[in-house]
Amino acid sequence: MKLDGTTYEVAGTLSKPAQSPSGGAKSILIETQPSEDVKPLALERGLAVLTLDVAKLPDKAKEPALRDVLGHIRGALKMKRVLGRAQGADADAMSNAASAFDGLLLHDASREPGSPARFIATWGADAYWREKPRIEFEKSAPPNGRRFYLAGVASSTTATNCVAPINARAIAPPLRALFVALDEWTAKAIAPPASRALRDGDLTPAQDLKWPKVADLPAPPEGARRVPKIDADGNDVPGLRLPDLALPIATFTGFNAQKNKKGQLCVAGAAIPFPATKPDGEKNGDPRPSLVERYGSRAYFVATMRIIADKLVKERLLLQRDADAYVAAARSAPF
Repeated sequence: MKLDGTTYEVAGTLSKPAQSPSGGAKSILIETQPSEDVKPLALERGLAVLTLDVAKLPDKAKEPALRDVLGHIRGALKMKRVLGRAQGADADAMSNAASAFDGLLLHDASREPGSPARFIATWGADAYWREKPRIEFEKSAPPNGRRFYLAGVASSTTATNCVAPINARAIAPPLRALFVALDEWTAKAIAPPASRALRDGDLTPAQDLKWPKVADLPAPPEGARRVPKIDADGNDVPGLRLPDLALPIATFTGFNAQKNKKGQLCVAGAAIPFPATKPDGEKNGDPRPSLVERYGSRAYFVATMRIIADKLVKERLLLQRDADAYVAAARSAPF
């Protein structure tokens, strides 16, 4: 494609489903970052998947590039339904090109598509703690959209130049469930789950938060910002609380701290484990209740995890396979 006299090339990898209706797949998912969180599920559901390499394109070229590619897909591949998935600046480009899509799954986007394009938007705790923090929309999601705040999740798990242990809570499970919801919404007109976005009362000035006095917990970034409210452990209260935050084993934040102030920016969140027992907490001066004080036994922890996970399955916010994975992980919790 050409833009302002400059020619750009966009490479892509097309994956076809193992099983599709006669004549081949009629629906396709376009993603701009290769990942294994949604792609296998899309192929399993009979969609083709096109992974585009737009990393080398300037932001202003991404929207026209998407429109150009979609024109070829609708024509040459005869796709009747096109879904898109992207994150950050790529998500903004998809939002701008929304009229060319049937539905969008956007993570950490700063803008949303207008009607009639259907979209599901997600974001995590790091969106409020970065240098340019997220500012909430004044109005609730329109009828053509849904918004989900993934409480206590950080988009990046890259441990480069970070002081505290990394918040590695998985973002994939809710994205998979929401992709299924988007697929059914655009293919069968089945309405997706209601939004789990934050309202004004769910936010508070960052300087008003009262963090637990734990030695390993990094100091939050300075600067005026409104952030989600937290509980006594320092974990987010509002939003979609996945099973590993509903039954936490640590304090999970959307920020961390840099080891080398002159080095690369640490973009991950932090995870500060709870003490295993009360004596462990007293030894380290940790005011947070221990795992044993909270849950008593591993059996109780696992059983309660099953209840919470299955409830989210019924609400279509978690797939059964991911619910089972949370329960399996609970069986190896560090009691």
